[in-house]
Amino acid sequence: MTRGERRKQRKKRVRRGFFIDIKTLAAALTSKSFSLASLAQFLGVKAQKHETEDHGRTLTPEYIAYAVQDTQTTWECFSRLEEMYAAHRLTLTEDHNIHSEASLGKAYLKEMGIKPWREMQPDCPPALLGNIICTYYGGRSEVHIRKEITQVLYCDFLSMYPTVCTLMRLWDFVIAQGMTWQDTTEETRKFLESVSIADLQKPETWKSLATIVQVVPNGEVFPVRTKYGEDAQYTIGSNYLTSAEPLYYTLADCISAKFITGRPPKILRAITFTPQGKQENLKPVNIVGNGAYHVDPNQGDFFKRIIDMRSEVKNKIKTALPHEKSVLDSQQLALKILANATSYGIFVELNVEEEKQLQPLLCYGAGDEAFSINKKKFEATGLFFHPLLAALITGAARLMLATTERLAVDAGLDWAFCDTDSMALAKPDSMGQEEFIKRAKSVQEWFTPLNPYAQKAPLLKIEEYNYSLSDKEKLEPLYCYAISSKRYALFNLDANGNVILRKVSAHGLGHLLAPYDGENKFGLDDAQPWQQDLWLEIINAARENRQPDFAKLENFDKPAISRYGAATPALEKWFAGYNENKPYKDRVRPFNFLYAMQAGTGLKTIKPVAPFAKNPAKAIAQCFDRVTGEKIKSNQLKTNHDSLAQYHLHPETKFLNGDYTDSGKTQRRHIIVKSVQYIGKEANKWEEQFYIGLDPEAQLEYGICPERKNEMMQYIMQGVKMHGAKKTAEVSKLSERQVLRVGMGETTPSDKAFMRLYAAAKALEGVSESEESLRLRIKDMIKEKRVSIRALAEKHGIDHSNLTKALSGKRKTWDTLIRLYKAM
Repeated sequence: MTRGERRKQRKKRVRRGFFIDIKTLAAALTSKSFSLASLAQFLGVKAQKHETEDHGRTLTPEYIAYAVQDTQTTWECFSRLEEMYAAHRLTLTEDHNIHSEASLGKAYLKEMGIKPWREMQPDCPPALLGNIICTYYGGRSEVHIRKEITQVLYCDFLSMYPTVCTLMRLWDFVIAQGMTWQDTTEETRKFLESVSIADLQKPETWKSLATIVQVVPNGEVFPVRTKYGEDAQYTIGSNYLTSAEPLYYTLADCISAKFITGRPPKILRAITFTPQGKQENLKPVNIVGNGAYHVDPNQGDFFKRIIDMRSEVKNKIKTALPHEKSVLDSQQLALKILANATSYGIFVELNVEEEKQLQPLLCYGAGDEAFSINKKKFEATGLFFHPLLAALITGAARLMLATTERLAVDAGLDWAFCDTDSMALAKPDSMGQEEFIKRAKSVQEWFTPLNPYAQKAPLLKIEEYNYSLSDKEKLEPLYCYAISSKRYALFNLDANGNVILRKVSAHGLGHLLAPYDGENKFGLDDAQPWQQDLWLEIINAARENRQPDFAKLENFDKPAISRYGAATPALEKWFAGYNENKPYKDRVRPFNFLYAMQAGTGLKTIKPVAPFAKNPAKAIAQCFDRVTGEKIKSNQLKTNHDSLAQYHLHPETKFLNGDYTDSGKTQRRHIIVKSVQYIGKEANKWEEQFYIGLDPEAQLEYGICPERKNEMMQYIMQGVKMHGAKKTAEVSKLSERQVLRVGMGETTPSDKAFMRLYAAAKALEGVSESEESLRLRIKDMIKEKRVSIRALAEKHGIDHSNLTKALSGKRKTWDTLIRLYKAM
């Protein structure tokens, strides 16, 4: 601005630039994670990255040449990514706004002229939104046969989320001007009473699932999100559920409950939703700018069209010439990313925001009325937030898995684990190989009539891992070893009985720097050589009936290291003490690369970090406490062996028989609802937890509905009065003084102390949660086995009168219940 312009107080628009993180942009465009070196190689740029060990030393001409080369490599990668993004021709979204695959999906919706539902229908009652969001649960991920080698047929659903979107015609909701809703309680009751597993083989049945249902669970199987352990984080398990308080679920979950439990849940209320009208000025787009991949939002189903196009491209790849395959592969990848990015995540995008001062908020949930809360942190909705679609999609996916489970059980099979869109069907020991494959295929083929796509391939696919490495048409016996959710390995055995890994999970391992670089003996793309070696040792130990010996793995006696960047203000603040009184050049600055280590046993007070170095030994030698700045010795750090010593024992806490030393079949718990705690979808501080360990307090919690909380508080106060502060303190593990003050109404306990006091009051009343849960589970087993209490008593040598009283809760007979449960 000139001096004259300033004198006349004229304002000039500030031209601001934008930061583009090429790692983020590359991940969004390719669905892969890269370092600068691997990205340069992947993109085939001329200036490939060089390596050096001279970071932090005196500047030399060689180091300056290295830095110049790094800059050139970054620029060439950026230019290539710009070209890739430009090919999409997304003129309404600039590349600096592409932060993920979901961003790319939203950009395509905007390009088609689709307006977000919240913009089209801003007056949707917040109480109804509260009811809807209560039905939202994530994907189902569970282990049913734990720490036992089991032969399986591993199957997964073809594009699960796009498929259920197509079956339920959810695209009509995406392009609608809004939606209407009506009470369909009677119709839904009749439907749920009559629906059979055969009905789900008809595509038209799925069109009627746009319904949420208020139920009173009475021992049926539902997804339950809770803390399965005192210090655990919230997780989801499909468990037996009993609640006096009505809860909301999707109609799909109610059907799942009926199929697994054998009876429909009691419905209090059902609400069915219908798309209303169609938005104007919708326009077609060409995916990746290719006219062959033309999509018109006005015609047909978008999700179906994308999957059909991808199938066409994948078929072309099979007969393409080598120079054509890379082009076709990039096209099918773009179609895959678009299908996944627009068929789920964007509809339940919630971003944690934090204010400096407490903000008054209204919380809506399962009830019709809101309650007031004050929070600094809360969740803001994303652009295309549409909680009904998110709830319906995940509910339908769980129904697909529940149907698979029911079909497998009906066929005399079992299942080892499931994970969102896949299930490993398990072979019983007494069943022959041919009979197992025949029955497993009958389960897999059952879903084919539901395939909504032009290419009528199996909807539940037999994954490639089931086939021989030497003959892609021949099924090879595939074995599974599962520990807990998302921790499993699939393998074959060669002619000499040696393990051949086919797929291993890196869950719980990905944050650690590789202790060594090894040969990728099994050719697995999703797991590093050291992770494969870890699983190989776990499997061989299980086969030999011994404990894994991780000490023999290379460098496992060295400190465990995680790499990270000071990429958030919170992570940078870690170093406030270290940076104090240091010149700027010596400080830890935003986006510096660093290493995090873990404090050794008994040294929880130290906070070990180190400057980035290519050589881990150098980083360990430079380790210091990020709070005090004091040097930390290597023997004060947790080793790789210590860090992973219990990896193979990780519990499946959501189920019974899933503790550290348990093995065999897990059993569903029976959950009794004491109160409903409203929580956020997104846990806060995930990045910090990734490096410094889990923080049970990081989950965003909105509290318990005040009416219910008042009832519980009265119950607590009565319990303290009846049983005394001393006894209540012993059971709740709180101080007697605190219990006394709560009992007299002089103080309000924290949510954690509140729940401990409530549990203590229940236990002291003689109805401990564990005994009641066990009692209900035994009753369920009696119903399943169709035996009488008298017959059970005679069979297991238990007094009939004592057993009857134990099952009715009239007598404290914990030993009797335990004895019976183990016998059954």
